[in-house]
Amino acid sequence: MYQDFYDIVVIGGGHAGCEAAISASRIGCRVLMLNLNVDNTAMMPCNPSIGGPAKGHLVREVSALGGEQANAADNSTLMIRWLNTSKGAAVRALRAQCDPIQYSTYYRKILTGLKNLDIHQDEAIEILTQDNHVTGIITRHGSKYNCKAVILCGGVYISGRVFVGEVSFKSGPMGQNNSEKLLNSLTNLGIQTGRMRTDTTPRLNINTIDFSRSEPQRSENEPLCFDIFGEGRIYRSDYACWFSRTTEKTYEIIAQNIKRSPLVTGDVISHGPRYCPSIEDKFLRFPDHITHPIVFEPVSNNTNEVYVQNFSTSLPYDVQVEMVKSLPGCENAKIIKPGYGIEYAYLLPNQLKHTLENKNISGFFCAGQVNGTSGYEEAAAQGLLAGINAALFVKEQEPMILGRSEAYLGVLVDDLTTKSTDEPYRMLTSRCEHRLLMRWDNPAHRLSDYGHKVGLIDDGKFAVLERKFSRENSEITRLQTTRIIPNDENKALCEKFGSEILSEPMTCAEFLRHRGVTYELIRAILNHEHGHEHDSELELDERFHVETELRYSGYLERESKIAERMRNLDGVKIPENFDYDSVKGMRAECREKLKFFRPDSLGHALRISGVTPTDVQLISVIIARDSRKNLA
Repeated sequence: MYQDFYDIVVIGGGHAGCEAAISASRIGCRVLMLNLNVDNTAMMPCNPSIGGPAKGHLVREVSALGGEQANAADNSTLMIRWLNTSKGAAVRALRAQCDPIQYSTYYRKILTGLKNLDIHQDEAIEILTQDNHVTGIITRHGSKYNCKAVILCGGVYISGRVFVGEVSFKSGPMGQNNSEKLLNSLTNLGIQTGRMRTDTTPRLNINTIDFSRSEPQRSENEPLCFDIFGEGRIYRSDYACWFSRTTEKTYEIIAQNIKRSPLVTGDVISHGPRYCPSIEDKFLRFPDHITHPIVFEPVSNNTNEVYVQNFSTSLPYDVQVEMVKSLPGCENAKIIKPGYGIEYAYLLPNQLKHTLENKNISGFFCAGQVNGTSGYEEAAAQGLLAGINAALFVKEQEPMILGRSEAYLGVLVDDLTTKSTDEPYRMLTSRCEHRLLMRWDNPAHRLSDYGHKVGLIDDGKFAVLERKFSRENSEITRLQTTRIIPNDENKALCEKFGSEILSEPMTCAEFLRHRGVTYELIRAILNHEHGHEHDSELELDERFHVETELRYSGYLERESKIAERMRNLDGVKIPENFDYDSVKGMRAECREKLKFFRPDSLGHALRISGVTPTDVQLISVIIARDSRKNLA
């Protein structure tokens, strides 16, 4: 039967759209997901990898909240490795090279199995509102779907235009259809938009590349996975990515042809990704760097395609052919798909609340690259949050808002809504001031309660986590209360593990904070003193969590106190109609920024660039005064 009413309509079937549709439908809403091409659900048009520092943290947080990206990655991983292992527990993370076909297939299987979700191939061309409330959408096929909420996850498809040198044409990524008419509807609703750019690399035929001049990198030889409920496994050893560098010849080719780049001709004036620049971006920004690192990344078990990491470009195709042949081992390489730049429309994210709902249009949520972000991980995390909050909006329940000390996703959303962006936003560990509190090993501790409360983590899975937490807490208590003493046997064990020698009696927890001491050394000492009957039964990830919590306990306590002070500021709400013009002594610049961003709390106001603690103090005095008047 034709269904013309839904609780929620999700526009877009990329990483954000998939997570939004899955979460909203699982919470119990009737959801329609519109996709320009259903066959391209959860497509990976750029680098087919998931994770890395900060991005990997987001994937884990999606898993802890009940989302699916971690499972999609685990079910499609070709190679997986730890990154930043020498830089401390706060920033270590997994990165996996994924098969995009298997990745997409996993998402499609989940989506088609949800009873509350309908999937339809069509283009949304107009968002309908009444009295600043979403009421429905109209599609290119002439269909009208009434709904209570819309989640826009349009990615780079909205008004997308592809550039290959002097040639440009309207398109989505990888030659897909783009969406043109929806931008007019958004503009008519008073939504502010801008334009951004991203680039991708030429794809090469693996059979035409000589890898003997490149350095292979393979999976770690230990069980690994992203999903917090997953069972780590060791991945195939015959798959490799290959590290190499561009050459002086590459530099010469770019120098001779840079005038033909749309970045130089002026055809493209929008900002591209700062932290993943194209090869001509690097040439223009770092002219003294003659060569640059690249990575040959085989894309799938089912194709001959190779992605060339760090080699994205929008130079003309004939130049791309020369550039490719200048790479080591690529003298006879053939291009399967050319690289290109794509410019697209995005919605300025300062128009959003922390729930990812538009401040002026009730029931209108946005997630993913349409908010000015880059990357599959940022998109999926936003999609999950938007799906949860749209469902809670429909059910007239309190929204879910994550703080900066709770999740990387909280940092991401706060940065977007507080600071906005005019270039593709990428999640970085350096953006997070409380990253020691938000490590790879503890997303379940931080976020699973949220996922359980909204219904994305069932009672059975939550019970598994509670037992895990209980084991870890018991072990932490044991190590805090068990004392060890120096003796010849313990000295020998310390020398064996290459750690500082135990010189005086102390608790295991205290000894863990000494140089070179590990949880495994502590276990060996306790087993020697008390026998294996006192050995813990923790899994590898549980052992890492226990060790980290004890090793950094002092730092964690200090960070928690700082985070608590900021949460207290976030708890002081600023009324929506607050009159900033009435605040005496406030600088004009600060007044204008506060009127523009309309922060919802003192903490939010303090994080706006240019707003000082003195300005926030002035606001707090007025809020406190008005509160006393209301009580009187």
